Parts: sequence; C-alpha cells; structure tokens
Amino acid sequence: MFKKIMIASDGSETSMRAAELAVELARLSEGSIIVIYVVDIHRLASLPGYTSFPSISGRLMELMLKESEQATAEVGEMAWDAGVPFRRIVAEGEPSDEILKGAYESGSDLLVVGRIGRSGLEKIMLGSVAEKVVRHSKVPVLIVPTLGRWQNRLQN
Repeated sequence: MFKKIMIASDGSETSMRAAELAVELARLSEGSIIVIYVVDIHRLASLPGYTSFPSISGRLMELMLKESEQATAEVGEMAWDAGVPFRRIVAEGEPSDEILKGAYESGSDLLVVGRIGRSGLEKIMLGSVAEKVVRHSKVPVLIVPTLGRWQNRLQN
C-alpha cells in the first residue's frame, strides 16, 4: 500500500522514533524510504549577527549541513539494516513548505513526521511544523508523538 514513504527528520529523538516506524512500514509493504532534512534558513537569518558577520553565517550553515548529514545517515542505516531502499533530500527554506514540496515532488504515498508536543502560547508563538504539514498535505500524514513522562515510566 505505501510504496514511497517520506520521513521528515531533524535529528531529534522524536524524528528518529518516527523513522523507526516508517522504515518498518516500508519493510512490511516492500516500499522505499525518502528522508528529508530541512535547513531552516529563515530561522538562521533571524539570529543576531547572522547577516552582519559572514563568517558566522557560513559557520552556522556548515553546522546545519553537517547535522543534516548525520540525521539522514542515521535513517539510512536503519533502512539499510531493514533491507529497505533509501534516498535523502536536504532542502533549505521553511520546514513545512519544503516537506510538503518534497512529498509532492517525490510522489510519496505517506509522510511520517515526529511531533514535539508544544501547546498553548508556545505553539502559537513558535508554530508547529507537524501541524502545518497535516493541514496542507495532499498525502496521508502519520504523526509520531514524543514520549511523554508517563510513557517513559512505562518503558523503564
């Protein structure tokens, strides 16, 4: 059923949990994995000194690209271990827009996204990539929540 599964990864614990689930779904459906990592250049550009000091902006971008390599490589290892074909996309821009664009352009059947679980004022001020993706996606979206305190206790 799900032959092309896209995973949005930011390297967080929650996105890695989402990746584990997506790789298993791809294995069971004999599908493939596409992992997308988005360098949020809008957030980077809003940091103090980012535009004033080219050496700082270059170094921050370099660090973000290194993080993208690590996050996507980790998902790639999961896919390799499961015998699931894998490819990666590193994009620059607003995360929800780039994730939606990537899912559309790759012909994905399912989009898997980890959710941090912000609420209230924090959610209003910071926005939620997962929420925007769910609201605007043309393909089914599977949201994987972060482990709550009660879930952590149950696993230990």
